[in-house]
Amino acid sequence: MYCLLVLACLGAYAIQPSAAGTRIIGGQFALPGQFPHQVSLQLRGRHHCGGSLISPTMIITAAHCTIGQSPTQMRAIVGTTDLLSRAGKSFDIAKFIIHPQYNPQTQDYDLSLIQLSAAVPLDDDIDVIEMADMEANHAADTVATISGFGAINGNLQLPNRLKYARVQLWSRDFCNPKNIPGVTDRMICAGHPSGQVSACQGDSGGPLTVDNKLFGIVSWGFGCGAAGKPAMYTYVGALRSWIKQNSGV
Repeated sequence: MYCLLVLACLGAYAIQPSAAGTRIIGGQFALPGQFPHQVSLQLRGRHHCGGSLISPTMIITAAHCTIGQSPTQMRAIVGTTDLLSRAGKSFDIAKFIIHPQYNPQTQDYDLSLIQLSAAVPLDDDIDVIEMADMEANHAADTVATISGFGAINGNLQLPNRLKYARVQLWSRDFCNPKNIPGVTDRMICAGHPSGQVSACQGDSGGPLTVDNKLFGIVSWGFGCGAAGKPAMYTYVGALRSWIKQNSGV
């Protein structure tokens, strides 16, 4: 079963530790400008979670990345694929807007908006991502892309470089409460059947995209790349009206 005590899960990705070897896990290193919407949320100077820039002043991430944290202790780094290069631009955070129905025990409504203190200047390396439409859907086995600065193996080693990977969306024939206790209509399942491609600690809040649109947000799972188990993502389409109401996007 998965871990739901986020802070005890070492890096804000609500998963059970996995003994599997190196596996994002199983991805490739990103090129500069390849994912211009990608954000590294830094807590007290260290990478904490991922996020996506949806407007010059607004980031979307997972609620469990911001719950219990202070905006003054967190900064947003944008425009880089290498956190050690110091090439990214750093921005102060004005406030968190956490979904009021977020449930830390079940990870339902795991969504948060982050309002920046100043607008981000857009360029070739920094840009906003378009979000999927309300109730947008895709066929099972559609290929999606995940990206993040999270752990690359079961030892929770952080790469400091942005990685990405392709994963398959799983159908509701499997991704339902009968097969996966805790799944709700605000969640979608994705992953590789082998488990060798997956999100991991530190990827939380980061993007899952389909056709260059934000379709899901890394939320929780059963381990970093557990065979036969999907990772769980907050379903952007199901919460699109709340996002619009609170971000203007």
